[in-house]
Amino acid sequence: MMAWVTLFGTVLLGQADAADPEALQFEARRMVRQLDGDSLAEREAAERALVQLGPKVLDLLPPMTRNTSAEVRVRLDRIRKLLQEQAAEAAASAARITLQGEMPLLDALAALEKQSGNKVTDFRARFNQAVTNPAVQVDFQDVPFWKALDQLLDQAGLTVYNFSGQEGSLAIVARGGGEHNRAERATYSGLFRFEGVSLIARRDLRDPNGDSLRLAVEVAWEPRISPIVLQLPLDSIQAVDENGQAIAIEAVRTQLEIPAETGIPATEIQIPLKLPDRQTRRIASLDGRLSALVPGRVQEFVFDDPANAKSVEQSVAGVTVTLEQVRKNLDLFEARVRVRFDRAGVALESHRNWVYKNEAYLLDPEGQRVDHDGMQATLQREDEVGVAYLFDREDLKGCKFVYRTPVVIVAMPVAYRLQEIPLP
Repeated sequence: MMAWVTLFGTVLLGQADAADPEALQFEARRMVRQLDGDSLAEREAAERALVQLGPKVLDLLPPMTRNTSAEVRVRLDRIRKLLQEQAAEAAASAARITLQGEMPLLDALAALEKQSGNKVTDFRARFNQAVTNPAVQVDFQDVPFWKALDQLLDQAGLTVYNFSGQEGSLAIVARGGGEHNRAERATYSGLFRFEGVSLIARRDLRDPNGDSLRLAVEVAWEPRISPIVLQLPLDSIQAVDENGQAIAIEAVRTQLEIPAETGIPATEIQIPLKLPDRQTRRIASLDGRLSALVPGRVQEFVFDDPANAKSVEQSVAGVTVTLEQVRKNLDLFEARVRVRFDRAGVALESHRNWVYKNEAYLLDPEGQRVDHDGMQATLQREDEVGVAYLFDREDLKGCKFVYRTPVVIVAMPVAYRLQEIPLP
């Protein structure tokens, strides 16, 4: 079951065909008008109809204005929250691949990218490696993305390079001659791929209580998502040896928190184990669970006439963005923004860097995007942050200020199992 950190259901009345954007837009507008209908039954039916249309109508819902009635405001906010959660849950599911036949490798990778939304970038030329395009044989029927990718890379003698620095993309390179197949090394769980990469045993010759065993596990995720942090409670881990005897976990009451870095679709976690006796040959199985905090769908806040803005506030689904003012700062314009989340939780308590990665920009009178030239934090609270964005422009006449932020954070539970790990 997904957990949600919110930051930040009578008969449908002529539901639109999802394949017809114009019909969908017409239906959404009609239902929005009925949110302010004369009867309670009509208003509730319209709310249920909008929810059942699904996340595709999020961009069709109108912004809140001073003229929005109190009841419509409440209903729209409730609809947005539900649809944001639906969208986040859909994004949090593993991409599935269906592909059969023999084809060139690069065609197969392009098909994976199209079906999954996960960009794959060939880095072989950057490493002075031969860029080949061998034929591969595939038989994928609703196969999770990572499993399909590993099988393709194994056929072509390739692997993933995690440090490309390209956000939203996986880099592939040629692998070393002695490297085991990726599919043999991995276990999969939803969006995630787990692989034990090393074991370090230490025996303390003075005090056996100092003996330790450290298992390094690489956790990779589909690059179309960008986790904020991985939380690993050590008391969730159970390990046994080849005889079914438990291998104890050190610091069992500890919870590891591993922030994700931008442009690196993987991280390494260190699991502290008690070093077993010398007769133990392997970890037969290690089961655990972690929680990944993942941003949901992004909401856009648009402010007209920013040059004259004075504490202009917009609220959507538990997130309030306030454009305090835009003032001249030497030769630059400084846009001061506050973002408050109704229930931020750990996503802001100890891991707030994701907020500073939110997009903030101007749209000039021609509708062209103008990125900011720098930013600095101005406020940090448990449920609120403030940021000043600098823009190098002569004037702001005809411009709009745009701020984009996720309003839902998915606390995604991920169970995993590693097996048959030989001890050093």
